[in-house]
Amino acid sequence: MVMLLGLVASVASAAQVTVSVQVNGTALRFPDAKPYYENNRVMIPIRFVSEALGAKVGYSLDRSVTIELGPKKILMKINSDTVTVDSVIQKLDVPARLQQNRTYVPLRFVSEALGAEVGWNQEKRLVTITTGASATPVASPSPTATPAVGGNNMFKVGFEWPRETQLGKALFVDNMRVSGGKLSFTLPKEASGDYDGPVGGKSYKLEPGKSYSFPIGKNAGLISLSKAETSGDSWEGYAIALDTKYNEDMALLFGAITNDVVVFGKGNSGATLTEVIQKAKSLK
Repeated sequence: MVMLLGLVASVASAAQVTVSVQVNGTALRFPDAKPYYENNRVMIPIRFVSEALGAKVGYSLDRSVTIELGPKKILMKINSDTVTVDSVIQKLDVPARLQQNRTYVPLRFVSEALGAEVGWNQEKRLVTITTGASATPVASPSPTATPAVGGNNMFKVGFEWPRETQLGKALFVDNMRVSGGKLSFTLPKEASGDYDGPVGGKSYKLEPGKSYSFPIGKNAGLISLSKAETSGDSWEGYAIALDTKYNEDMALLFGAITNDVVVFGKGNSGATLTEVIQKAKSLK
């Protein structure tokens, strides 16, 4: 959910050589983050190229990226060299990265996994991607377009409670709060939790009954909280993004929010903590 916050991976050692990309003879425009070299691989912002090939891109809070084109499905995690293509596990020479607020992946691997052919012109620093005749025509995606809620976007605005709400009441009624740039709360004794820090930072389990305070804002991390259902066979769970710009999809939906965090409930439905606290007051 690039895990969506501390998702900025360092690529200082990468050779920042500008390259151009064409899909079916049409130049692909990268309005902000540009393709670059790393370990003799061209790394590209995944959304622009995948959508130009007709694929859908999604993000989840465990820092996973999914790319789907018809029956083909690619699943990869930020900073991992392991990728799953149609249920087959493969290795990447260069793992997916987060750079300039965009998710970067090896261009050749993803393009060929989606059934395209990739060519390279060393003199022109030009990558050519060719698809079959039935491929979706190339379109230059707009970097400012807000994805429709319930469309390709992984998240949606409008918080929904899970099946049980015992943990929700314990967390959000007279407990969790944002003040002075920090999120503070006491983890209920019957609950479990994890803090997933920024890339290269610390991640650890939270202890039931203990009080915590976490900084909020850019690259602050993610908190996952859960409790076993009392009358079911599942879990009541919540994810809390300490950075409202956890990844590019979240930034479009929640990026204008300051001095607050985003709480996700059922089905990746999200709202600010302030809104969730008000909603929790009506729980019986």
